[in-house]
Amino acid sequence: MVGAKGVLAALALNPLLCGAALAQNSYSFIDAERSPVRYGVASAKPVMACGSLTGLATPDTTILSSVVVPAADGVPEHCRIAGLIAPEIRFEVNLPASWNRRFYMHGNGGFAGEAPDFGYRPLYRANALKQGFATATTNTGHDATAEPNAAFAVSYQKRVDYAFRAVHLTASEAKRIAQAYYGRAPAFSYWDGCSTGGRQGLISAQRFPQDFDGSVAGAPVLNFVDTVTQSYWNGRTTADAQITLAKLKLVADAVYAHCDAKDGLKDGLIDDPRRCDFDPARNVAQCAAGQDGESCLTPEQTAAIKKIYAGVQVGGKPMHFGQPVGAEIVGTRSFGQGEESGWNRWLIAGTPGDKSIQLVFGESFLKYFQPKSDPGFDATKFDFEKDMAKFADARALLDATDPNLAAFRGRGGKLLMYFGWADTALPPGMGVDYYEKATAANGPGTPEFFRLYMVPGMFHCRGGVGTDRLDAMTALVNWVENGTAPASITASQVRDGKIVRSRPLCPYPQVARHSGNGSTDDAASFACKAPD
Repeated sequence: MVGAKGVLAALALNPLLCGAALAQNSYSFIDAERSPVRYGVASAKPVMACGSLTGLATPDTTILSSVVVPAADGVPEHCRIAGLIAPEIRFEVNLPASWNRRFYMHGNGGFAGEAPDFGYRPLYRANALKQGFATATTNTGHDATAEPNAAFAVSYQKRVDYAFRAVHLTASEAKRIAQAYYGRAPAFSYWDGCSTGGRQGLISAQRFPQDFDGSVAGAPVLNFVDTVTQSYWNGRTTADAQITLAKLKLVADAVYAHCDAKDGLKDGLIDDPRRCDFDPARNVAQCAAGQDGESCLTPEQTAAIKKIYAGVQVGGKPMHFGQPVGAEIVGTRSFGQGEESGWNRWLIAGTPGDKSIQLVFGESFLKYFQPKSDPGFDATKFDFEKDMAKFADARALLDATDPNLAAFRGRGGKLLMYFGWADTALPPGMGVDYYEKATAANGPGTPEFFRLYMVPGMFHCRGGVGTDRLDAMTALVNWVENGTAPASITASQVRDGKIVRSRPLCPYPQVARHSGNGSTDDAASFACKAPD
């Protein structure tokens, strides 16, 4: 098994792996000891041998192996099952020797296709097993090593499996296997994911409300088609303008000088970038005609940055949400080790001559998710005015934008969504937009079952300059099982292994406001209030 340091090093060397690696924030259960859940269900023990689980095959499901994994490094002894759901959905289930009667499934990243031991997945599995949860994961029906990025979409079956079928069937089969092994069904079932995993959590609540009692949906790619096509446009825009890291520092310094104090506190955070009227043409030094340098922006660079802020325009109207200001700054990486600008790798190439992650993802989507995949398609020929209609079927499969959550709410489901305001993989505005539409569709009682937490300064799923270390899962379990709706979630910022700042994350539209007393680095000095 690859250790955490090895994973970080691999991601640093190959940033395109990050889309698949970031299936969640990775801090689930860190508050479990400090804020323990009052479990009201007795634990269960196995009633059959682990090795005999191979006999649980069905016409569509094959159990490939079932082996006992000894206790090690704080992870209890458990039975590990590898299975296959026809035609190509690989899944893994882990059943602890002493089960707390809870089922936990964690999501995928990017275009998925990950093996169970890829990236941070062993860490997610271990953290849940330590708490006594049964766990499951899926590759969503394809192998990313054989079919990288969106190449799997030449198969319509694999499109459907990736969109929602694999998660639903894996959850159903995993719970069936757990019930047979323990002689008891799960008392509660939970979903935990970020990015693609966030979209999976949302689409499960919309299409299969019976699958999970509670879902954490971090930074969900809910407007999938608009987001990934705009990713291509973003990548082309920044590449053509030759925006460098030196230029981003120039912009970041200007953004924070202009916007940091607009929330009443100059603390290195922009709590809501929508309040900032930053204009790179007005607030950043402009290069003289025919000149270029690290202390100014050329007209082409200024125009490109403004386009990224505005988002794609179709017919003179916004097609999607643009990139808010604030992520230009250097902060902790979302993946790998060290620090870098939030735009680096996602919006601009990390190495000269390479492509940004958004450009790679966008090109792959345009080639393979057309009605008929075309690996040779020249993405530069894509016309946003005319060609978006080609992706109507992909939109119907992939988008998780249905605001009607009545069925999920009716069975007592709870949904906790979070989004970093400095996310550069996905526009955070779409998370706010979905929550507002869901509130309109489900009525004023929406916060009783669905809450959104915006995280100032956080990059994609984690990292940045904000308090990105948050445990949404423990808050969710307390909400589902004890009826304790999270009035706030305490998040922290960690540097060199030490907590240097903590803040309350507030349910949208509330924001954290300083009381006027106490340290600005202490969550106790803040309270959640309605925005000014």
